[in-house]
Amino acid sequence: MEHVAALAPGSHVVKALHLFAGAGWLLPAEGRPTRTVAMCGDDGAALETASELVRDLGGVPAVIGGLEHARQLEDVAGFVMRLVATGHNPATAVPVVEPRPAA
Repeated sequence: MEHVAALAPGSHVVKALHLFAGAGWLLPAEGRPTRTVAMCGDDGAALETASELVRDLGGVPAVIGGLEHARQLEDVAGFVMRLVATGHNPATAVPVVEPRPAA
């Protein structure tokens, strides 16, 4: 994503919505947890616009930092795809960790 941003000077690039297939957002939300959408970007206004889009879809935006963190999001996508390709459920490969209460 940093490379893409460098190719488009003056642009406001946000990495988001890469883990959930587009058609999956059309399925009823009943019976499934709210999706957390990890995203990153260097422009606060662009991140807020992307966050609004995520909320409109019924998700929860989670900004993890600037575009230097995009590689982490891409690596997670690869991890998930490899688990699925080998017949495993990615939801069972990551521990459930409760977030700290906000201060």
